[in-house]
Amino acid sequence: MVTMSDVAKAAGVSRATASYALRGDPRIVPATAERVMRAARELQYTTNLSARSLRSGRSGIIGVAIFELDHPYPSEMSAAMSREAARHGLETIVQETSNSKDNEVAILQKVTSQLCDGTIFSPGNVSDDEIRALSGGKPVVLLDDISPDPVFDSVATPCEEGSAAAIRHLVDVGCRRPLVIGADYRVLAEDNGSMTVSGRRLLGCLNAFDDLGVAPAAEQFVSLPHWESSDARAAAHDLVDSGIDFDGAFCMTDTIAIGFVRGLADRGLRVPDDVAVIGFDGIRECEDYIPSLSTVATDLNDLAAKAMRLLLDRLDEDGKGTPLPARTLTADFRLIARESTRR
Repeated sequence: MVTMSDVAKAAGVSRATASYALRGDPRIVPATAERVMRAARELQYTTNLSARSLRSGRSGIIGVAIFELDHPYPSEMSAAMSREAARHGLETIVQETSNSKDNEVAILQKVTSQLCDGTIFSPGNVSDDEIRALSGGKPVVLLDDISPDPVFDSVATPCEEGSAAAIRHLVDVGCRRPLVIGADYRVLAEDNGSMTVSGRRLLGCLNAFDDLGVAPAAEQFVSLPHWESSDARAAAHDLVDSGIDFDGAFCMTDTIAIGFVRGLADRGLRVPDDVAVIGFDGIRECEDYIPSLSTVATDLNDLAAKAMRLLLDRLDEDGKGTPLPARTLTADFRLIARESTRR
């Protein structure tokens, strides 16, 4: 195996100089750095990550564990996280969390604690105590954790503000009986219901209705078995077939909105002429559909920047004094009006 000493000898420099050059140390003059780099390429030298980690205590790797990577929004979020990590000279290991507690435990136990300096994590089945125990004392930033007494730093999507903006937009374009597709408002009566993503989006809708002086009926809130386009399509069929009166729909994700629009088309209803539809997330595909889809777009670059900043702040603490209390930040958003609500 080619060693650092081999590279140094080939470049005609000391081992220390070769090491500094390969790390990009600015104290090494460009000509020398290039000579070292050329020697490393010719010898096909690669740094030994384990050895580097032992020396520095850091791997330069950030774990990103997010739900449903086969869906557009989580996939785009993961890409934003990787870009932000690269901006700080870091790499990412991206993994998918599932509905299995064993899966989340394995991610924390075998990846986070072993390979990563810290993790940005979207948990669903593990408790705060379990995260703390399994992460090996390394910092963790949670996604969409809005506990009243948070243990970890967190970045939230703009659920309440974004949903309220969507309802106001539907009313502004003339909708008098808009539906909310994704969850029944009775979710809010459940333990911790108002802390879930669906619960927070429901709260935003109810707040907007209240501000507008509108008292929505129970049947205007439509629950889905899963937030999948196929379930939304079937829900559209059922709503039209049952004769429920509606002229607009706020769908809790863009994936739901895409399926719902397809279901309306199946029953001969036109968007936006018969029903105005707006989604939530801001996935890239929204602008390519016919009609192009209005959406509440989470600023994923802002979300990634805030998550990475929280994580790096924790890494910089590294036992220095009393730790800061857990912080919760919210990502920015903007409402993008397209053809699906353009009347």
